[in-house]
Amino acid sequence: MDNIIILIVGIISILLIYFALNINIKRIKQVKENERIKKFVDKFPEDEEICKSILQILKNEKVKIEINQNNKDCVYIAISDKIILGNIKDVYTRIQTIAHECIHSVQDRKLLLFNFFYTNIYNFYFIISVILTIFGIFKNTTLQIVILLFLGIIFYVVRSYLETDAMIRAEYLAEEYMIKYIEENKICTNDEVQQISNEYENINKIGIPTYNLLLVLKTSLRVVLYTFLVIVLGFII
Repeated sequence: MDNIIILIVGIISILLIYFALNINIKRIKQVKENERIKKFVDKFPEDEEICKSILQILKNEKVKIEINQNNKDCVYIAISDKIILGNIKDVYTRIQTIAHECIHSVQDRKLLLFNFFYTNIYNFYFIISVILTIFGIFKNTTLQIVILLFLGIIFYVVRSYLETDAMIRAEYLAEEYMIKYIEENKICTNDEVQQISNEYENINKIGIPTYNLLLVLKTSLRVVLYTFLVIVLGFII
C-alpha cells in the first residue's frame, strides 16, 4: 500500500511541477524557426570562428575545438576540456548555443567533473537497482526508493545550476560578441543585433523552465518507474 501511495504522489508531483512552470509546447515549437532572425545571424562567421572569438572574450583560449558535421548537437566535454561543435549552421540560435558551451568551459572545473562522474554513477545505480530488485536481491525496496530520490535531488541541483547559469550568461555573452564583431566588421546594424538578442532572451524565457522541467521529469520518472516495478513484482511474486 505504501508503494502505491508513493507512486500516486510521484505522478501528482510531476503534473503539479508541469503546470507550475507553465510550459507552452506550442511556443516551444514556434521558436525553433525564425527566418527573419536567421538572415541576420547568417551574416556572422562560421561556427568555429565564432567559438574562438567568444573564448577570447572569456580569456580561455586553451580549450580544444572539434567540428562534427555528422551531429547537430554542441557539447563541452569537461574531462577532455573540449568543445564539440555540431552542424548548426542553419540554426539561428547558433551564436547563443556556442556561447553556452564556451561558458561551460569556464565554470568551476571541480563541479563540472563531479557532474560528469556523478551522472554516470547515478545512471549505473538506477540500472543495477532495477536488476537486483527483479532478481530479489534488494529486499528493502522502500530504502531503494529513498536512495533514488536523494540521488535524483543531487543530480538535479548540480545539473540545473550548471545549465541555468550557462543559459542565462550565454544570452549576454552572445550579444557582447555580436556588438564587438559589428564594430570591427560592418555586416549588420545595431538594430539587427538587438533583434537577435531579443529573440535569444525570448528563447531563454521558454528554454530555462523547460529544461528544468525535463530534469525534474528525468529524476522523478526513475522513482516512479522503480516504484511501479516494485508494485508489479509484489503482485507477481
